Amino acid sequence: MRILITGGRGQLGRGLQQALSAETVLALGHHELDVTDAAAVRRAVGRFRPQVVIHAAAYTDTAGCEADPELAMRVNGEGTRQVALACRESDVAMLYVSTNEVFDGQKGKAYLESDEPEPVNAYGRSKLAGERYVQSILDRFYIVRTAWLYAAGGNNFPSKVLRATADGG
Repeated sequence: MRILITGGRGQLGRGLQQALSAETVLALGHHELDVTDAAAVRRAVGRFRPQVVIHAAAYTDTAGCEADPELAMRVNGEGTRQVALACRESDVAMLYVSTNEVFDGQKGKAYLESDEPEPVNAYGRSKLAGERYVQSILDRFYIVRTAWLYAAGGNNFPSKVLRATADGG
C-alpha cells in the first residue's frame, strides 16, 4: 500500500513510519510540506499517488495555540482543509488525527464518537474545524481522536515532567 504521512518528522509520524515499514511510505515533515500551501499539498498527493493520506501534521502546542489562535486555525483547520481537498481531487482516502480536546472533559466517562464536541481551547477548536472540513469534503475518511502520545525522545507528558524535574521544577 502507498501511504503519504503529513507531519512525518513528528513523534506520531516517526512512529507510523516504523509501524508501516512493510508499506511504501512517503513521510513529509513541515519543512518538506507546508500543509497550508494548497499547491504544494496537491503536488505532493498527485506525484506520490498514495492510496491513503495519514494527516498527522498539526500545531499541537496548546499554550501556543492559545497565544496565537489564528496560527492554530491556519495549520489545524485550513491545513487540514487543503489536505482533504487534495485527497478528493486525487480520489484518495484520508485518515485525520484529531484530539480528545474537541470535548470539554466534563462528561465523567469515556466519550463516544456520537457525543457532541464542545472544545474549550483554541487547540480543540482548530482540530474540530479540521474534522468538519474532512467530513464535508470527503466520502472516504477516518477520524481518530487521541490524547497524549508517548514515545522515547518525544515531546510528551513524561518527557516534560522529566525536564521540569531536571530543571528543579
